[in-house]
Amino acid sequence: MNLAAVVLAAGIGKRMKSHVPKVLHPVLGRPMLSYVIDAVRGSSPKKIVVVLGHGRDDVKESIGQAGILFAEQKVQLGTGHAADCARGELAGFKGNILILNGDFPLITSKSLKNLVKKHTEGGADVSFLTADITDPSGYGRVLRNLKGGVEKIIEEKDASPDEKKISEINSGTYCVKSDFLWEVLKGVGSGNRQKEYYLTDIIEIAVKRSRRVLGVKSRDGSEALGVNDRVQLSEVEAILKKRVNDSLMRAGVSMIDPGTTFVSPDARIGADTVIYPGTYIYGKTVIGAGSSLGPGAWIQDSVLGKGVEVRLSSYIANCKIGDNVIVGPFAHLRPGAEIMDGVKIGNFVEIKKSRIGSGSKVPHLSYVGDAVIGKDVNIGAGTITCNYDGFRKHETVIEDGVFIGSDTMLVAPIRVGRGATTGAGSTITKDVPEGALAIGRAKQTVIENWSRKPREGKGKK
Repeated sequence: MNLAAVVLAAGIGKRMKSHVPKVLHPVLGRPMLSYVIDAVRGSSPKKIVVVLGHGRDDVKESIGQAGILFAEQKVQLGTGHAADCARGELAGFKGNILILNGDFPLITSKSLKNLVKKHTEGGADVSFLTADITDPSGYGRVLRNLKGGVEKIIEEKDASPDEKKISEINSGTYCVKSDFLWEVLKGVGSGNRQKEYYLTDIIEIAVKRSRRVLGVKSRDGSEALGVNDRVQLSEVEAILKKRVNDSLMRAGVSMIDPGTTFVSPDARIGADTVIYPGTYIYGKTVIGAGSSLGPGAWIQDSVLGKGVEVRLSSYIANCKIGDNVIVGPFAHLRPGAEIMDGVKIGNFVEIKKSRIGSGSKVPHLSYVGDAVIGKDVNIGAGTITCNYDGFRKHETVIEDGVFIGSDTMLVAPIRVGRGATTGAGSTITKDVPEGALAIGRAKQTVIENWSRKPREGKGKK
């Protein structure tokens, strides 16, 4: 089957009241356009054309260019004009063309495949996806004749009061024979209140020309919901969130409060993991079985092993974490952190671009950056790897079995040998040999029989 797809992503989105292109507004941490692209890819088209306009460079960068062609709508003159802008990229293509909007993130590849199937089996010239929804305001209504055949689609702004009562809406998703599409677009006019070229007009034109038209109703009306403002954005995210959370819970993941748990559709979470309220798991995160996450944790584009405990208000981004690791509470694991099995990262600890060996502990109030830490190392409270000299970052290496005393400043570049110890309160500026004790602090002076005297004018009255 010859199939191509055109995704309309050129709109300004005035009602979003934003400098960000509408299709790039996030839903569960991903631009809404990315969901549409995924659904389109799932229908296996031979070509995908994305029509760009407002913020075209940002949109192009966001979705990448692998397997995607781009067309430009320099002036936004409506959906019919936008679809026609893809004509050049699809020159010579013969087959069926899917056309859909980039602001419908709930659409699925299953529905697109069904639309194409019904279109092909029904010998239609043009088919489109419809849905019955409770509140159809803002959407184009589907007008049918007494036999149930489609007559036209009327936009909300052009609809009469009686037409606005119709609950069946147009999703904005079409499947059209290529030769008919390019022919019929020439007949679309702008004689409406908005003075725009509506893609919906191709339905009425097809009916008048006695061409075969099918309105294929979606089983899930939510797939037809688009986003025109931030209220609709939140409504769409709530629906997608429930889809994702329900699927995870049915697969064996426990959520204490699904309503306050946000998980990207790309995330993979093992069975018997418990997610506490206020937790966000975004990007292509993978979490092993039997883990405990939150409350209030943020985990993004990271890989966590089995039995990991991420405690209250911890932040993890672009990290790798082994099995049976404890993180937090109030820990910050920044990009490049690699935490091996059995490690404990405690409260108010920040790890950046560092490898922490298995069984090691960084219990509290420490910063570890640009470091390689071996196995079974204990990092005392208040330890800092001083990795930045104002110009470059330098590496700290701490070998297996080292004990770092509390409040140690490790001035990089530096290496602490296997089994060595640093005294509490030390500033270590030179390498420490294996098994040695390093102490680097000022000599203590004790003045006996001394009492604090109030400064003049500052004493008690």
